[in-house]
Amino acid sequence: MPYTVEHDPKKCDGCLSCVEACGKAHHFPPGVANCRIMKFEVVEEGEKHERFAFVICMQCRKPKCEDVCPTGAIRREGEVVIMEAERCVGCINCIFACPWGIPVFNEATGKVSKCDLCVARVSRGEKPYCVEACPNQALQVKEVKLAMKKPKRVPTRKFAAAATPPGSGGTAVATPPKGGSSAAVPPPKK
Repeated sequence: MPYTVEHDPKKCDGCLSCVEACGKAHHFPPGVANCRIMKFEVVEEGEKHERFAFVICMQCRKPKCEDVCPTGAIRREGEVVIMEAERCVGCINCIFACPWGIPVFNEATGKVSKCDLCVARVSRGEKPYCVEACPNQALQVKEVKLAMKKPKRVPTRKFAAAATPPGSGGTAVATPPKGGSSAAVPPPKK
């Protein structure tokens, strides 16, 4: 089942329980985690209110971090972009390549880490660490419906043309589908 972690900013009070649980579960030093909470203000009916945004890996379809990883430590598996810590050499190319600034460098290990939606836990029927730790239920695992690919438009006739450069005086021959006849096409006029 393709899924994501959905955040409800109206339920979130910015307690950072999710960040702490993620950091602890992945053995990060204090202040380092695969998720972040960002504080911002909104104006509703003329009054300012504090809100929080939960930031994790966007699980890009064509991840830039994967493109620049020299060891293949970052790769897409199904709908999740995973990070194999054993293969990471700490080059930090992925940190610079990510348009969202998601991967983090762990000084304790000398390696980079990023959110993989706790795919191993979810496959065992457990919740991601961040979701499990949220006291306000502001985080939920949500199934994602994949977009259907649009069918390719099939042309009604297939013609191949041998083109000649303009002004060369030659002709182009259009080749219709099997069983048809060829017709000479005069060159374009200048």
